[in-house]
Amino acid sequence: MASLAAGPLQHEVALVTGATSGIGEAIARRFAAEGARVAVVGRDARRGNAVVAGIAAAGGCAAFFAADVTHDAAVRDLIADVLARFGDLSILVNNAGRSVPGTVVNTTAAEWEEVWRVNVSSAFLTSHHAVPRLLERGGGCVVHIASEAGLKGLKDRAAYCAAKAAIVGLTKAMAVDHSPHGVRVNCICPGTVETPMVAELIETHANPAAMKDAFLERRLTPYLGTPEDIAEAALYMVLPRNRYLTGAVLSVDGGSLAR
Repeated sequence: MASLAAGPLQHEVALVTGATSGIGEAIARRFAAEGARVAVVGRDARRGNAVVAGIAAAGGCAAFFAADVTHDAAVRDLIADVLARFGDLSILVNNAGRSVPGTVVNTTAAEWEEVWRVNVSSAFLTSHHAVPRLLERGGGCVVHIASEAGLKGLKDRAAYCAAKAAIVGLTKAMAVDHSPHGVRVNCICPGTVETPMVAELIETHANPAAMKDAFLERRLTPYLGTPEDIAEAALYMVLPRNRYLTGAVLSVDGGSLAR
């Protein structure tokens, strides 16, 4: 199989969390297709190794790293393991996410804490341990995957809206702190994307057809997004030639925010 090393990301090492399915998997595959060496991070070894095998079959380079990115020690070890394997780290994509339905009245404290850990604490911890390496090497990119829920209110998604809004704020704060030193930090806010998490939300709803219709009604497009749509936006953000892009919050949501 021909090597993909000649792509625009040929000198990059990318770490993608939540990369064993959905948006994270699509980003890992897209970056690898452009020449990056990719650390596929997740908790499911079977799915993670399948992603790595698919990347290898397409001529790319990737390795799976099992880690729970909500735990400080695990993330510290993860960054060390990625550096030991690839010798560098230049791109961090914080994609790990979790949503639960509920208002502030019926969301439990445990559910709130879980959503916050998976969406926000993981992004903080990976950034906390990875950004020093990016600074040390003279620059790099961080891409946070937030959501349209971080920019507008969604019914019965109090914890998720709060967590994704925090990611938007974290993006801007990190851009202010680190862009002058060569680390570009940007954020993508996807609309509803056809991922396993969204499929589960629809399937477990009391009226799955009505749930999907509600997702579609928020769009200007007659269809939902795909993980590949978000991967294209992430690629744009990390291309070395896009040096002027930092602190950006990009909605890729089928026009939802414009409604």
